[in-house]
Amino acid sequence: MKTLTQILFVTFLFGVGCKTLDQKQNLSQSLSYTQQTAFDKVFFEASKQKILNNREKALTLYSEALRLNSSCHACMYELSVLNYEKKNYLSALDYSQKAVINSTEYNAWYFNLVAKSCTKLGMFAQSAAVFSDMTTFEPDERSNYLRAADAYSRIRSFDKAVLILQKMQNHFGIEHASSMKLESIFSSMGETEKAIEELKRISAKYPRKIIYLGRMSDIYLRNQQVEEAISILNEIIEIDLTSGKANFALYLIYLGKNDSQSFKYLKKSLESDDINLDTKLQAISPLLKAIKSDSQKKIELKDLSSTILKSYPSKPEVYFFVADMHIELGDFKLARSYTRKALLRDSLSYAIWKKIIYLDERLFDYHQQLKDVNKALYLFPNIARLYFVKSKALIELSEYESALKSVSEGLDFAVDQSDKTDLMVAKGQAYLKLGQYDKSSELLKEVLSIDPNHILGLHTYCHFLMTQDGQLDEATNAIEKALIFQPQNPDLIATKAEIWFLKKNTTKALEFIDNAILIEPKNIKHYQQKKVIYEFIGNQIMAEKLDLIIKDLHEQ
Repeated sequence: MKTLTQILFVTFLFGVGCKTLDQKQNLSQSLSYTQQTAFDKVFFEASKQKILNNREKALTLYSEALRLNSSCHACMYELSVLNYEKKNYLSALDYSQKAVINSTEYNAWYFNLVAKSCTKLGMFAQSAAVFSDMTTFEPDERSNYLRAADAYSRIRSFDKAVLILQKMQNHFGIEHASSMKLESIFSSMGETEKAIEELKRISAKYPRKIIYLGRMSDIYLRNQQVEEAISILNEIIEIDLTSGKANFALYLIYLGKNDSQSFKYLKKSLESDDINLDTKLQAISPLLKAIKSDSQKKIELKDLSSTILKSYPSKPEVYFFVADMHIELGDFKLARSYTRKALLRDSLSYAIWKKIIYLDERLFDYHQQLKDVNKALYLFPNIARLYFVKSKALIELSEYESALKSVSEGLDFAVDQSDKTDLMVAKGQAYLKLGQYDKSSELLKEVLSIDPNHILGLHTYCHFLMTQDGQLDEATNAIEKALIFQPQNPDLIATKAEIWFLKKNTTKALEFIDNAILIEPKNIKHYQQKKVIYEFIGNQIMAEKLDLIIKDLHEQ
């Protein structure tokens, strides 16, 4: 087998290609009439088989034709093409080189195949040299200059790439392709000023071409020349007020400066079509974290949400995002409304169903939650988490036997340990509500042996202990342990209030139930619990006031 070195020795193109074609030795073979007839027959049959896509047969016939006429450069080229298609790049290079050598005229197809084969073999310097030679043979063919520049850039011979492109500009003048390539190379070389200068040259020729100004601003930003970038971006906006990319870039700059101008530019970019939706949503997302504490941000975000909804009325992810915004604002009813709009546009999204079910719970709408979770289970019957949510809703609706059935169904699909323990806790809750304390206690103790810090397990076990005489201190210990992990959990705090009430300490009970209400002001259960305390101490006026609050919350 020939080695790569053997193939490339003095026959390699660069020992020949740098000469003028008329300096090459005429290697044509003189054939007799009989030989020519035999050759023609095989050659044309080979061409026929190639057209018919019988590649292997064509390969064999072209080889036979070359045997009959050893100087047939057309045969060499076709054999090179067929070997290249088969990814036999070494053979492709061998035949394409021979085609160049045996041809008495310049043939771009031959040269090009040499270069392509070199590239596939990782011989990038050689490939670059071929394309460079082609610019001499075909000075009016723009692609040769660009391919040569690309090849030189690939081997980081940036100086040679620059020379080729300057040669191109000397021949054709300043053009988009050469200038953009030069800018890219200068940037790769770290020659920022030269890159900027090249962009200035091409933008002077095409003053309305925003792309060059955009590239200029990118370079300035990469080099922390912020003020220069701002100047260029404003120049772009003067040309095109609706430029989403320029407005978005200015938004990011002013956001980094914590400048109030950022909102103006963000809104303009949201109205533009040249920024994709994902980018827009990612840009708005940071504002969600601030809207609770910043009233101005709240106004801005609502404005932006309205803008993006108008631009994308059919996109479920937009409604999903707006729902998130209202969740952050504490408006769960409106959040659910927008999530349902998202569902209308994508009914098979588990993420959307999950959010609807979550919002049902936040609204204490367990009847609706049960309906929604059943619909979700129809679509996603193998998700154990849905069975857990269903069992919790059933417990809230006092359907304890049905809850036990849901738990059993869910355990069949529970793979993760967390799903298993959650379902076991739900089962323990159902048994507790049914008064089957032994079963409840056994399950809850098993959960806490697996995960001693299981929040729901600790909470439910606390409620179990509250049913047992003389175990309020143990119940207190369980709820305090849970509160270590979730100190702002209103349900845990409300349970602590309930323990103090059972201990006949109504002052402490009121203190903790008020804390729960402060965190979760629309939970009817908290107000009902507070009413019980006031009725116990004989404060009927406060009890009646709480009745009105409870009635109002029911009507909402």
